[in-house]
Amino acid sequence: MFPIKTELVKYRLRAKKRLGQNFLADEPSLQTIADFCFQNNPAAHVLEIGAGIGNLSVLLAKAAEKFFALEKDPSFGPILTEKLKQFTHAKIIIADILESQIKDFFTGKKLTVAGNLPFYITTPILTHLLRQKEYISTILITVQKEVAYRIVASPGTKKFGRLSCFIQYHTQADILKIFPRHLFFPQPEVDAALIRLKILARPKVEVKSETFFFKLVKAIFSHKRKTLINSVFASGGLGLEKKTLGEILEGLKIATNSRAEQLSLEEIAKLCDKIHDLKN
Repeated sequence: MFPIKTELVKYRLRAKKRLGQNFLADEPSLQTIADFCFQNNPAAHVLEIGAGIGNLSVLLAKAAEKFFALEKDPSFGPILTEKLKQFTHAKIIIADILESQIKDFFTGKKLTVAGNLPFYITTPILTHLLRQKEYISTILITVQKEVAYRIVASPGTKKFGRLSCFIQYHTQADILKIFPRHLFFPQPEVDAALIRLKILARPKVEVKSETFFFKLVKAIFSHKRKTLINSVFASGGLGLEKKTLGEILEGLKIATNSRAEQLSLEEIAKLCDKIHDLKN
């Protein structure tokens, strides 16, 4: 285990609960993350989100061709500066990822994004990254275990939902490793999982309107206990009548009493295009 308590005392630092600061303190686990970062790309350009005290940063900087350590909390600047001073190709940026543009770190080679994300803000960060996916090749991050299960969930399972659809539309998602909560300091209340999101060259499904596709996904998953039709109309109806939506589903050979999690991404895409054509 890294002597995290000693380092925090030395630099007069403390983990801030409001920022979701839980540091992965197990050296083999940190090395596992670094190894996966460079598994198929030994000269990767890496952007680390939430560099913290730099225990992962050093391992990434050692192997990366270019390295950016992004940290929101300015109090961690001195410890990061000390740990990364030997790496001339490394740059420390004190900034919030949600207020940063990925293109500002783009050097002509797509980035590998790594990090131990604060659990409370995982979805906003992933959304922010995938909206700028043209600058990214792979995202390798640690998230809450239950969120990881939702991300990789298959249709027909209770965990399959809006987040599953969004992530799987843009990426190939895999869980690589489970990190028990006792490996972190301070110890969180839940276990974590290391996930890898490989950006797809083309989205998983083709749709006539990506904006409407995600509007439909939001509508059908907003009331998961309801049937597909009732969920859509509980969310505003998308400008359709129930009878019309029922006819569309029957035409696609989707049972009218289906629930959203029973539909595959491909079926949702077909439903999206049918409704889009009808409305336009």
